[in-house]
Amino acid sequence: MSDTRRRVKVYTLNEERQWDDRGTGHVSSTFVERLKGTSLLVRAESDGSLLLESKISPNTAYQKQQDTLIVWSEADNYDLALSFQEKAGCDEIWEKICQVFQFYFRNFCEIIKMITGCVFIYSTSCLRPKAKFFILT
Repeated sequence: MSDTRRRVKVYTLNEERQWDDRGTGHVSSTFVERLKGTSLLVRAESDGSLLLESKISPNTAYQKQQDTLIVWSEADNYDLALSFQEKAGCDEIWEKICQVFQFYFRNFCEIIKMITGCVFIYSTSCLRPKAKFFILT
């Protein structure tokens, strides 16, 4: 992997609805025990300090915009964006986000099947993580 592929700028949306640059670093996705889930970590390229630690949550609406931008809201009025230097890095992290969603919904469906005995079919899109559920009895 080239150093530039996962090079990102971290942005937060301020009260004036302007994007503030929080720094440049390298993003990775890894399981964080303290957060009990796969998280996005961005370490500053200048000193390795942690610029961002964000658990990937199936309750969060992530959006991939253009070829090199991923945006989401962490909490009320706290919007974040990762702007990638390269499309390949954006695609790679987007795939990790999609894998978390797929894992969550697959496990959710298995639990429903065990409880109800129903076959539970779902469809979801990582671009707009709103699941559609169909129950077959």
